[in-house]
Amino acid sequence: MIDDKDAAILDALAADSRAPLKAIAAAVGLSRSSVQERIARLVADGTIAGFSIRRGAEQKGARAYMLVATAGAQCAAVAPRLLGIAEITRCDSVAGETDMVLTVEARDAAALQAVRDRIASVDGVTGVVTMPVMVARFAR
Repeated sequence: MIDDKDAAILDALAADSRAPLKAIAAAVGLSRSSVQERIARLVADGTIAGFSIRRGAEQKGARAYMLVATAGAQCAAVAPRLLGIAEITRCDSVAGETDMVLTVEARDAAALQAVRDRIASVDGVTGVVTMPVMVARFAR
């Protein structure tokens, strides 16, 4: 169960996953060791699934959302086949005409096209609609 202190720690880590424990502890009103123990528990119980970075605008290259249709909506079978494509940073199963929404980041438009071609060739994929990101307005 997440309490208010856990929520504050999660917010601090979401804002800056590299923030020093001392700074987080001061912000949430706990000792450094208490924050460290809470983070370890949040990782162990799966509340925190990992730590990552967000690249600056000049480092992102090209990004697109790819809407994937599968044969018989077999997302559970298709998703593992997509794991080997490093440019796919997120894969969500969704309801509706589209079965999966992929977030893809590549160095440029040509690389996005190559990723799109790889996705389209995966067994079980029946269609891919590519929606390139033109301008990122904000991210949280």
